[in-house]
Amino acid sequence: MSVAKVLFPRRLLITLGFFSCFVLGLLVTSKANEPAIILGPIEGELAKKQIPLDLGRTPKVLIPLISKPIFVHGGLRLASEKESRYSVTFGSAGNNDIQVSITQGNPKTPFASFVVSDSTIEGSISLACDRMVQEILGIPGFFSGRLAFLSDLSGSKEIWASDSMMTYSKPQTSFGKMTFNPSWNKDGTGLFFTSNRKVFNNIYHLDLASRRVATVANYKGSNLRAVQNPRTAQTALILSTSGNPELWMANTPYERPRRITKNKSNESGPCWSPDGRRLILTSDTRGKPQLYEVSLSTGVLSRIPTNVSSHCVEAAWNPVDPSRIAFTAAVGGGFQVFEYNFADRASRMITRGNDHAMQPCWANDGRHIFFTSRSSGGATQIKVVDTEFEEAKPIALHNKNFGNCSQPSFLYSR
Repeated sequence: MSVAKVLFPRRLLITLGFFSCFVLGLLVTSKANEPAIILGPIEGELAKKQIPLDLGRTPKVLIPLISKPIFVHGGLRLASEKESRYSVTFGSAGNNDIQVSITQGNPKTPFASFVVSDSTIEGSISLACDRMVQEILGIPGFFSGRLAFLSDLSGSKEIWASDSMMTYSKPQTSFGKMTFNPSWNKDGTGLFFTSNRKVFNNIYHLDLASRRVATVANYKGSNLRAVQNPRTAQTALILSTSGNPELWMANTPYERPRRITKNKSNESGPCWSPDGRRLILTSDTRGKPQLYEVSLSTGVLSRIPTNVSSHCVEAAWNPVDPSRIAFTAAVGGGFQVFEYNFADRASRMITRGNDHAMQPCWANDGRHIFFTSRSSGGATQIKVVDTEFEEAKPIALHNKNFGNCSQPSFLYSR
């Protein structure tokens, strides 16, 4: 049996959809029996910063799945064998195992070799790409992570889950009601979300293995959001049972929460620090929404001096560098993603352009940000941007066949 038949049953080829067309537009073959290479146009300044590699003797059928992570990452780029600094060959090692051999220099000398395994071929390839990034760049990859997001493909907004590249995905809810604010629990076994599936907005938890939906909060008023501490079972909630939306805290998702903030303003968007000891939220206590760090013992709010806009919301804490957060700010008549550095007490703009950018969340490498992009016509896409290089452009992970997608929530639990 050929490698293609071993590695790629028809069901997997179907999942390539959107990106396959992109890759096929870039691939050229020098000789009929040689592997394809990418010779697509690369912006000059960005290309100088990226590390060029080729895919050696990787079977052609594997190239689309490997090319997408490389293209999305931005720290690497596919090049001809003559131009590349590394040659990386992916191949089958039996069952779902993937073997990777990396050589470097010219002439090529051995650099690294490893085998990875997962329950599916897709998972093994993602893990192999993660390890490749680790070996070459010295930083973790994020390709074997998972995304939860909203899609209106069914006609109503429902929660979907996918791999981090959105190569394949499937719906997790089918209520036919308004569903929003998906958030992974700390160990990746389930999702918190908000829905009016029973008339009023309540907070629920979906166990992905059993498919059981359990009620987390159905108090009087609006139950708007739940976000679990990355280190403990502690869960932050936004509830309006006291009158206006406030921050509440529960030791576990199903225990009765205690009220943390006690004011007349509106709180939203709780965001935990990587160590689970600090929390940022959005509050309009000064009239317009700004970011605040909240004392979990007293509820006192301390404003974060982003100094870029009178409207700053949706903080996301960098999982690698706790001195950095991403957030959404209103600028120039639209919304863009910014980053604030606590050490420098300064903000920098991450996204630009005519489309709105909002709802950022970090990948596990602390370098890439997933976010929602909204066009002037209202269509939304999930994109990812490399924050390391200013020349890097946001990359859409899907097309309109996924519907309008938004509110990405990323999880890496390997």
